[in-house]
Amino acid sequence: MRGKRILFFDPDPRARRVAERALAATGSEVHSAVDTAELANRLDHEAGWDLLMLCFDPPLCDDPAWIDRLAAFEAGHPRTKMVLHATEPTEEYLPLLATRPFLRNIIAKNEDPLEPDELIITAEKLLRQDLFGLQKYLLWGVEPYRVEIRDSRLKQDYIHEVASYAQTLGCNERVVELVETVTDELITNAIYNAPRTETGEPKYARRSRRDPVVLADDEVGQLEFACDGDYIAIAQIDPFGALTQDTVVSYLNRCLVKGPEQLSDASGGAGIGLYRVFQSLSKFIINVDPGKRTEVICLLDLRLTMKRFRQAAKSFHIFIRDRGDGGRGL
Repeated sequence: MRGKRILFFDPDPRARRVAERALAATGSEVHSAVDTAELANRLDHEAGWDLLMLCFDPPLCDDPAWIDRLAAFEAGHPRTKMVLHATEPTEEYLPLLATRPFLRNIIAKNEDPLEPDELIITAEKLLRQDLFGLQKYLLWGVEPYRVEIRDSRLKQDYIHEVASYAQTLGCNERVVELVETVTDELITNAIYNAPRTETGEPKYARRSRRDPVVLADDEVGQLEFACDGDYIAIAQIDPFGALTQDTVVSYLNRCLVKGPEQLSDASGGAGIGLYRVFQSLSKFIINVDPGKRTEVICLLDLRLTMKRFRQAAKSFHIFIRDRGDGGRGL
C-alpha cells in the first residue's frame, strides 16, 4: 500500500532478498535489518512503522529480553502490526501465544526461506484490513465450491461432498482422511459452537452432538473448498464472529500440554476439534470481524510427502478486524 512502511528482519540474505522483492509488490516502502543490533536500532530510533515482519528463530525466540521488548513495542505502538516467521514447529510457540498478544501471525519457513505469496497476502490483509476470502490463498481464477451448512443431520453429506472432491483430484487415502477430519470439525463448529443468542451466549454448544440442530436462516454457515494444484483449501464461515484469540490459544495449549484425549468434552468438544484441525494442516488462518463474522481457512500442502508434512512447521494466523476506535481489535 502506498505510503506504508514495512520493516523486515532476517539474518539470512536469501530470505531478505525474497521478502524485499515480494513486499515491494504491495507498493509499500520496505526496509531490512540484517542482525539484531540493526533491528534494535531501527525499533528504538525510527518511528512510523506500519508493519514489522521479523524472524523469530534464535536469537529472538531464545532471548526473554527480546520477547519482552517486542511485547513492550506492541504496547507502545498499537497501530503497528507484527508478523513473525519461523523455522521451528508452531507448537514450540503456543505457550507464548497465551501470554504474548504480539504472537498472532506466524509464517512457516520450512525448507525454502519464505513463500512470497504468503508474505504479500499477510501484509495486504493487515495493512488494508481486507481480511476475508479463501481466494486470497489460491491462484488467481480459482473459484471455490460452496455448500450451505444448515442441518446437523446432513453432516455426512457435506463431508462426502468435500471428500469426493479430494478423490477426484487424485489425492491419496491419507490426504482424503485429513480432508474428512478437517471438514467434520468445521461443520460441527458451524452448527454447534458458533451460533449465539441475542445476548451473545452460546446457543447450541452444550447440546449433545447426537441431538439434531437445524439452523435458522440468520444462523446458516457456509463451507467452501477448492484446489489450485499446490494446496487443497477448506473454509468455514459463520455470521457470528464470536471466536477470539484467547479461546483459540487456550484450546490449542490445553491439548498440547495434556493431550487431546485428556481435554474435557464439557464445552462441547470445541477444543479437541480445533486441535485436530490444527494438527491436520499446513496453514491455519482465522479471520474474525467481532460480532459479525468468523472465517476459518485450512490449507493442506499437496506437494509434501506425509513424512515431510508431519515434520514441517505450520503457518498460524489470527486476523481480527480493528475496532472503529483505532484499537487493535483484541
